[in-house]
Amino acid sequence: MIKTNQGMIPKDAQSLPQSVKKMWLLINLLGLAVILIVAVVINIFLKFDWQNPILLGLNGVVGILLIIAIVDIVLIPYNYHFYKYILNEDAISVYKGFFLRKSETIPLNRIQNVDTRQGPILRLFHLHNIVIVTAANAFKIEGISEDVAQYLRTQLISAARQAREVETDE
Repeated sequence: MIKTNQGMIPKDAQSLPQSVKKMWLLINLLGLAVILIVAVVINIFLKFDWQNPILLGLNGVVGILLIIAIVDIVLIPYNYHFYKYILNEDAISVYKGFFLRKSETIPLNRIQNVDTRQGPILRLFHLHNIVIVTAANAFKIEGISEDVAQYLRTQLISAARQAREVETDE
């Protein structure tokens, strides 16, 4: 790996499409709306009784959830900048984060299944999630454009098949 200004992420690692930032924003805004609706319903149900310790506790929890959702929205550009993946001849690697780094490397000969998934929000932005399944775990690359997702899925299946053939020949 080549050390760059992004840590140990290779220079040729692929970024997600720009539209993934809009998708993450929409998902966070929907979550924020759900939190607010639940908070209002609870307050109406408990008749806005600010002396009620249950209501105070629930509003405290809602406040914490709102702060977490807002921080998640603010960090979307950061998450986008450091979310990358790279496919090489013997593995696929996924890199996330800088301060809280996470890198996952999946050897191609361990891949058992490769799925593409697309829910209604992903469909709205013409994006897919790729799920790579091994015997021990499942790995996900979020928000890849449709054409790249199909290409990457085909490449992963082909490379995994070739890696297994090479492994059995030796």
